[in-house]
Amino acid sequence: MQDFQLDIVTPYGEIFNGKVTSVYFPGKDGEFGVLSGHCDMLALLQAGVIDIHGEKTHDLVAINWGHVSISHNKVSVLADGAVCVRGDGKGQVGKALEEAKALLEAASSDTAIIAGALRKIDEL
Repeated sequence: MQDFQLDIVTPYGEIFNGKVTSVYFPGKDGEFGVLSGHCDMLALLQAGVIDIHGEKTHDLVAINWGHVSISHNKVSVLADGAVCVRGDGKGQVGKALEEAKALLEAASSDTAIIAGALRKIDEL
């Protein structure tokens, strides 16, 4: 599977930058996925989890809301707030999980959205 560039940034800095094979977004009108060669588009994102798959990696990024731009095998996300759930040890992952849960709970009062996002995070 071909890879493409994914960048996720917030007003406070870069959260993720790398080559990926697929990514799934919490779109305002429903979840959608992106593979290499996807048509150009711009979409609004709601509170949820961006599910990132690489050749041998799997990362999750919790966001409170944002926008995604897809153009010529480059995907750029601008999020108001984001937490990448990954780390080298259980302590780092545990801290990132707590930060992600707090971000999601503060971002939305829709319990169905929060429950779905937290389920994805807990499965990691």
